Amino acid sequence: MKEFSIKDWLNRASRNREKKLKSCIHKNKANDLWNKEVIAVSDLDRIISWCEEKRIKVTFVKRQNGIYYAGDNKISISNRLSTINQVCVLLHECGHHLIGVDIEHNRFGMGYPQTDKKITKTFRHRFSCLEEEIEAWHRGWKLAQRLGLELQRDDFDSFRLKCLRSYLDWTLIPEESFIT
Repeated sequence: MKEFSIKDWLNRASRNREKKLKSCIHKNKANDLWNKEVIAVSDLDRIISWCEEKRIKVTFVKRQNGIYYAGDNKISISNRLSTINQVCVLLHECGHHLIGVDIEHNRFGMGYPQTDKKITKTFRHRFSCLEEEIEAWHRGWKLAQRLGLELQRDDFDSFRLKCLRSYLDWTLIPEESFIT
């Protein structure tokens, strides 16, 4: 597990720029991508500072996308994602934190906290999870606005839609397909 370091992320952005320049990508395009990455590092730093205020530990791991561990107040983000996508995923996982996990008062109570296999194999459970995913993305964007991030809405939406498409596909799996 790795913790965030501005210096490490800026070095990563510079290495990526050098690779793009060596692979004959137009110099202006390589510089534009580098500028976006540097802005994303600043955004990532702001979100992680917000997480620290909320006592949420953020680590970077060799795993896909991200996970919010409500009981541990911890978020894991993939270190394989671009910095811009790390910003998007971290905002989304913060969205899960903002939703909370109070099953009694949580409108998504049939979703993630469920462990009963009779429930987790149902369309109702998967739909509740999908609703929570959509809400977490929504709250993540609202947090980006509150923090004054420079993340572009198009970049956020592009990654958000890619992720939501996979959840939509999972939601629509017929119940009969699940092995009991």
